[in-house]
Amino acid sequence: MAADDIPSTMKRLVVKEPGKDVASCKIEVETDVPVPEPRSGEVLIKVVAAPINPSDYGEWYRSSPSKYPLAMGKEGCGIIIKSGGGLATYRFSIGAKVGFVGLKGKQGSYSEYVTIAATGCFPMPSDVSIEDCASFFVNPYTAIGIIDTAKNKEGSPAFVHTAAASQLGQMIVKLAPEENVTVINVVRREEQAEILKKLGAEHIVVTGSSTDDADIAKWKEELKAKIEELGATCAFDAVSGRMTGDLLDCVPPKGTVFTYGGLAGLAGNINPVDLIYREKKLKGFFLSSWIQDGGMLSMVPRMLKASSKVNAGLGSGGWSSTQFEDTTLEKAHDVIVGLLGSSITGKKLRIRFDQV
Repeated sequence: MAADDIPSTMKRLVVKEPGKDVASCKIEVETDVPVPEPRSGEVLIKVVAAPINPSDYGEWYRSSPSKYPLAMGKEGCGIIIKSGGGLATYRFSIGAKVGFVGLKGKQGSYSEYVTIAATGCFPMPSDVSIEDCASFFVNPYTAIGIIDTAKNKEGSPAFVHTAAASQLGQMIVKLAPEENVTVINVVRREEQAEILKKLGAEHIVVTGSSTDDADIAKWKEELKAKIEELGATCAFDAVSGRMTGDLLDCVPPKGTVFTYGGLAGLAGNINPVDLIYREKKLKGFFLSSWIQDGGMLSMVPRMLKASSKVNAGLGSGGWSSTQFEDTTLEKAHDVIVGLLGSSITGKKLRIRFDQV
């Protein structure tokens, strides 16, 4: 796209007013928004696609009032169409296919155009369609971070992972054998277990949806047996609520449960005996903290290694590839609410813009 062809205005998706949950947020498509101009060190990207990540939802209704209207979307992919100059931009040419993350100010990836520091751009593989790189960052890097934490920081040969049929969970199942670590996958339904079996998962515990204590005790005994058999000392929980406490009960003494999501929308139910007498630990796992751990001297090689690993797996069937279901800016909110209500594991939602 030539500079003369860049429009003066664009569309983007914003949260106008927060609500008590995702469904009650007031979300609208803004039109006639000025296309941002890149400053020194920045590039202008024509967005091709952006994923809708569950990790984004909470910000839509829990942010401070001063943040609204809130631009939506944290990551995406597209084509560089203009440069603001500066040393950092020299590694990217006009027309380069990139993934991007780390938007500043009142910008979000659910926009037709974004400006971003060149340091927030990642070259995408030339043999992968750019739209299929939309979910290149949050899920793949989280998968790497979880496995690294379990294997290298906790020293555990195996770990438990809940909500394991998610796109992130599927990535972990595919990557774990390459990293010589075993995953004990926890899912709610048999059809979710079948998804993971087709990917090669060997250890799966199906909890069902019953809240009966006897039914819960049954799957917990199965999980405890697998934890003991495989020597797992830690678990990563995306669910929260009762699940967090159940996991803490299942891991061995001095074991650790990391929570990184709150799909249940409930506070954790923790038995203090596990913390006091069994010396078990409850921690949070946050991708940004994992990336920055140890400062710049550790972060730079960690990110270079992770980026290479992610790019190598983005192709069809690769460990970091994603199955998408496409939607538009106008339909995105209704589609999200519908999927949250159905609790169906499926493809990751992706907002698609005009083809480049």
